[in-house]
Amino acid sequence: MQFKWHKTGLIELIFLLAALIWISFRYHETLNLLHPEWIILGLGLGFLWCLRHKLYLPLFLLLLIAGTLLHQWFVVLPNSLKWLQEEISAEEAIMVNGKIQERIVENGTIRLQLNSVDVIKGEQKQWLPEAILSFPENSRRISSFYRGRKLQVIGRLDHVSIKKNRLNLAFSKFRYRNAISPQTKLSRKRNSWVRQLTDRAEYHLSNQALALYLPLTLAKRSYDSRSTAKIFQETGMAHLLAISGLHIGLIYGIILGLVRWLGRLSNRFLEHPRFYGITHLISLTGIWFYLLLIGMPTPAFRAVCMLSLLVAGRLLGQVHNPLYALFATAFFFIFLNPAVIYEVSFQLSFIAVFFILWFLPLYPQPHENDVFWKRTFKYGLISFAITSSVMLGTWPVVASIFGRISLETFWLNMIMVPLLGLFVLPFCLLTLVVSALSLGNPPFGILENGIFSLTELVVEGWFAVLQNLHRWGDWASFPLTLDWGPPQFILYYAIILGFGKLLTDRFRKTS
Repeated sequence: MQFKWHKTGLIELIFLLAALIWISFRYHETLNLLHPEWIILGLGLGFLWCLRHKLYLPLFLLLLIAGTLLHQWFVVLPNSLKWLQEEISAEEAIMVNGKIQERIVENGTIRLQLNSVDVIKGEQKQWLPEAILSFPENSRRISSFYRGRKLQVIGRLDHVSIKKNRLNLAFSKFRYRNAISPQTKLSRKRNSWVRQLTDRAEYHLSNQALALYLPLTLAKRSYDSRSTAKIFQETGMAHLLAISGLHIGLIYGIILGLVRWLGRLSNRFLEHPRFYGITHLISLTGIWFYLLLIGMPTPAFRAVCMLSLLVAGRLLGQVHNPLYALFATAFFFIFLNPAVIYEVSFQLSFIAVFFILWFLPLYPQPHENDVFWKRTFKYGLISFAITSSVMLGTWPVVASIFGRISLETFWLNMIMVPLLGLFVLPFCLLTLVVSALSLGNPPFGILENGIFSLTELVVEGWFAVLQNLHRWGDWASFPLTLDWGPPQFILYYAIILGFGKLLTDRFRKTS
């Protein structure tokens, strides 16, 4: 059942206008801060939409998320505030564990925004999605508080408060160190295996090839070639080295193609009535094992969850809208950790996928009967359309957060992404498999040496293409900082999404 925009109920329209007007007058900061009112607005609109279309599973998920957030805001935070105020009166020390999301130095104070926070005192322990820590400024300590560090702070509090539904802890005396999480036997085994695979890659590959191979296969950085990483950052292509939705889709396609090719070698397996479903299940199992191997980085985990929903829907005979799978995945991550909605990577990845799916009906459909040149032309148009959709959706957020916009990124994506899928990733994954099968043997085998040498040529050639294109197109990157408030963001996305809806509806009528 398609959603009819012109039949939106009067109650929904009044709710939307009232919420937007209230938030627009209430806040003048940029949208990327995502105040709780934006979360409530999104949940409210999703609730009404699910009721209108009788989607009971996402409705149940929305209620769970709303209940979690309300419990966090109205029960957990007040109880934590009361408990910590008692500790201040008793002059007792507390321990705080969390991951640094942001660092701000102002007015002689260091302020740290921590995500996934544990506040511990003796046997008492309280988990919070995020908290703000304040310390007296000390030049020796500023460089130690870098983004992404898992920090443990032990000290005495000066005062504690709640601002914008976040717990603010101001320390008078404190010491800090890295927060160490206990490892399970499985994680120790996985780390040992990854270390062995990394050692073999370091033996065979040059520093530059290693800086490309490790992120693309094991989601690990190589710090011996910073110049390589700098090129990817300058061109806006750093997302190619982070295993995310693009890589998961390509890897899943490679595994699926390999499984089906092997299945066709046996007529008995090929003629099995569930051949289609079995190949998808084997491929999905392989992608989950791969996710566990690389340590389940958040972007890859999000992509695998969404892919699993889509595959499960098809295997169960239910054709799910990809937008449904996207929102269900987003709700799942917000339910696990509400603070994830404040992360820039979460915002950018879901905005990018949302815009890709929103304009999906406009993409040309390659057919098996198409001649080679026609199919190639259609794939080129698909690449152009996907890149355009992503740029339309993400450039305001990128410009407001990073103060920079790059047209160079547009054409580089159209060239570098196909090369990544056709050559670089297949060779890197083949090398990883051969290296894993060779563990326990000396790294002198002819097959392993040959595969690593070929992979080194491929990844260095891919990087050379990026360097040459960057020398020609670096003029297309320029600073641009948007100081938009909520009304400007709302207006921009309303216009783009509305225009896209008109185009897709017109395309459906003519096709």
